[in-house]
Amino acid sequence: RESIPLSEVESASAIMTRFCTGAMSLGALSREAHETLAIAVNRIGGKSNSGEGGEDVVRGKTIKDVDENGRSPTFPHLAGLKNGDSANSFVHQVASGRFGVT
Repeated sequence: RESIPLSEVESASAIMTRFCTGAMSLGALSREAHETLAIAVNRIGGKSNSGEGGEDVVRGKTIKDVDENGRSPTFPHLAGLKNGDSANSFVHQVASGRFGVT
């Protein structure tokens, strides 16, 4: 098989926009894991999925209170944060009727 010209290869940033996490309900994963995945995928330009469960409303806001150690009083359970990070999931699922929710 012949190589393709480098000019025909998509950039890494374009490829990463198609990255997404599976729909993992809050509760199936810890809050820390759920928020860490959302932040990581948001940083690379991908999309995270909240799954059914319900996120804390603070996750919808941009994180602006990170100190020099990467810690935030808003997210005290996370480390390695940067001002401008977002823990918001791009895709929000809602519970369906199969759970008796109307």
